[in-house]
Amino acid sequence: MSEQDEEDIEVLRPIQVKDAEQYQGLMADPGALVVLYFFAPWCEISKECSGMYEETSQQSEYEKVQFLALNVDLLPDVAKKFELHSVPAFFYMLKGEFIVPGFSGSNAEKFKFFLEKAFNKRNEVMAEYDAQKAAEEAQNEDDE
Repeated sequence: MSEQDEEDIEVLRPIQVKDAEQYQGLMADPGALVVLYFFAPWCEISKECSGMYEETSQQSEYEKVQFLALNVDLLPDVAKKFELHSVPAFFYMLKGEFIVPGFSGSNAEKFKFFLEKAFNKRNEVMAEYDAQKAAEEAQNEDDE
């Protein structure tokens, strides 16, 4: 593959989740901050939010964040797990747990505020994990 071909490859973000199996696979990465965007194609507010969500997901500062877009009509069982009452809805997860509050609505400032909080929290958790692993390795070396 030529260098030009590599430049032409575009990472598609957010990831449009097609089925529950794909959703489970994408949620399996224990170190990934996952941002979930539940939407309905018939919902006008969802249509307004989709552009903001897509634009944010493509920002280089968030390249390590998994941005998932979930159509509630195609994934009713997944949506049911989140007890959605309205769309659009946003959730921020790390290791399968909510890392900051989720919310419903189209407030871009609120979306970005919680995204920053979740991103910073993810970095703290991963730094703690890395320090713990380093301490365990050092202990193992001392034991030998």
